[in-house]
Amino acid sequence: MAGDALEAPQPRLADQVFDRLIEDIVTGALPAGTPVSELDLCDRLKVSRTPVREALIKLAEIGLVRIMPQRGTFVAPISPAAFRNAQFIREHLECALVAEAVRYIDSTSLRELTDLIERQEEVAHSGVGTDFFAPDEAFHRTIARIARREEVWYLIRQTKVHFDRVRHLTLREDANHIPLLIEQHREVLTGIAECNEARAVAAMRRHLREIFRRAESIFERHVVGEDIGYRKVRRRMRSGSASDDASMSADAGTPDDVPTDRLTTGPAAQR
Repeated sequence: MAGDALEAPQPRLADQVFDRLIEDIVTGALPAGTPVSELDLCDRLKVSRTPVREALIKLAEIGLVRIMPQRGTFVAPISPAAFRNAQFIREHLECALVAEAVRYIDSTSLRELTDLIERQEEVAHSGVGTDFFAPDEAFHRTIARIARREEVWYLIRQTKVHFDRVRHLTLREDANHIPLLIEQHREVLTGIAECNEARAVAAMRRHLREIFRRAESIFERHVVGEDIGYRKVRRRMRSGSASDDASMSADAGTPDDVPTDRLTTGPAAQR
């Protein structure tokens, strides 16, 4: 039927599982160190083991999970190196996108970007930091569309998952910086509206580097603890006991009396 021919193909089950797990890991619903069981995922997502296994292999390839044969699969710790690489890629591509957007901007697109900033302000007043993520993404995605480079935004999305893990943590732990992010969006919009490529690009670069001001504190509170917690699980599974805990602390270069909150991540750390 002609109508059937117009229907978009459904994503493969493995891709759907992959996308769901990426969202859970990036948003912190599955914190670093969390065991990821194939059987549990099959039961929760109502799929067979094959698409789950394929999804986990893809997640391991991009560094979001660690697969340990005969021991299990775990959500990987946040990687400062992967975060910095993702930021580098995003900055260079998005600065190029905003330069292109200056060439194609029109009154309709300006209104759309303005509306998105107004939406961000509404979310900021709600006091729920993580709600800012969606309208923030929409602002950057819209610039890519205005630049007529939507496929580049798709590439950015693929490469910035490690960047977004840190973004979600900063929004969850400190919403006070959101007004500054909104003001930076306004500076980008002003450069675009004035058809001033240099101003728009400089504003975007400052905006995308803002996260470095908070990333180090995120790494201090999460990365060290997550890596230690992960090593602890790995050693216990290897030995079948907690007898290696003392040597683990020596290997990690961390004293035995590491505060408990440094070994906990995600929602548990917020309680």
